[in-house]
Amino acid sequence: MTRASHEVVRVVEHHADTSALADPPAELIVAAGGDGTVADAMRSVAGRGVPLTILPIGTANNIAFTLGIEGEIDDLAAGWHHATAQPFDVGVLDGAGVERKQFVEGAGGGLVEALMSSIRQRPLPPGDPPEQQLARALRRYRQTLTLLRPRPWSLRLDGTAHDGDFLLVEVMNTRTVGPNLEFAPVSSPFDGAFTVVTARDADRAALAAYLEDRLAGREARLPLTTQTARCVEIVDPPTLHVDDELVDFPADTQLSLRVQAGAVPVLVPVAARAASARASTS
Repeated sequence: MTRASHEVVRVVEHHADTSALADPPAELIVAAGGDGTVADAMRSVAGRGVPLTILPIGTANNIAFTLGIEGEIDDLAAGWHHATAQPFDVGVLDGAGVERKQFVEGAGGGLVEALMSSIRQRPLPPGDPPEQQLARALRRYRQTLTLLRPRPWSLRLDGTAHDGDFLLVEVMNTRTVGPNLEFAPVSSPFDGAFTVVTARDADRAALAAYLEDRLAGREARLPLTTQTARCVEIVDPPTLHVDDELVDFPADTQLSLRVQAGAVPVLVPVAARAASARASTS
C-alpha cells in the first residue's frame, strides 16, 4: 500500500474492536482477508459513508469474486487511485424477539446450513493450502447432500407466497457461497434486491453433478430456481446460517430479511468492474 503512495493510518486485527474503523483520519478502509474479515468490516462501517475496498487473501473470497476483484496486491493497491465507489447492499435480518443481524453474503437453510453444522461437529483439518481446503469442503458437501432430506418452508417474497419442500433455500447478496458454489450467477450487491435460490428434491441430481464437476475441475453451471426480492419473510424458520454464523430461532418465529440498499460504498478497480459486469450478463 505504501509503495502505491497510500498512507496507512490504522491497522485493526480480525476479531478486534472494529468500531473505530471509519473514524478520521481514515479515508478508505481496506479489508485484507477472506469473507469473514470482509463481512465484519462491512457490517462495522455500514452507513458511515467511508469507502471500503478488498484485498482478497482468504480461502473462498466469495465477496471479492462477486465484485471481480482479483490479482496481485500491488496492482490492486495502485488501482485504488482511479477506482470509483459503488453502493454495496447489506442484508438485515430481524423479527419479533430476534436479535437484529446484518449480513453481506447471504442467509439460508438446508444444504449450506447442514454442511456448516457438519463442520461444527467434525471440523475440517486446518493448515491446508486454499485449494485443498476448498476440495475438502466440496467433498463434505457431496456427503451432506446424500443424507439431506427436504423440509417444508413457508416463504413470502415481496408479499407473494412461495411455499414448498426444499433441500436448499438461500437468500443471496453475492453470486457464490461456501467453497465458491455459484448458486446465483446473476446476483448483484448493487441492485437493491436479493437473489432467492431454492432447490427441491428433483434438483438433487443436478446439485450432485455440479459438485462432481467442481471436484473434477470442470466448468459447471447449476440450473436452480431463482427469484428476485427486496423483502423475504420466513415463517417458523429452522436453524439458518447468517453469513458464516449458525443461528437457532424460537418456535413460531417470523423473520424478515430486507435489503439495506447502498449501505457501504465499495471501491472496485476499473478492470474488476468490467469483469463483474461481463459475468453478471453472461
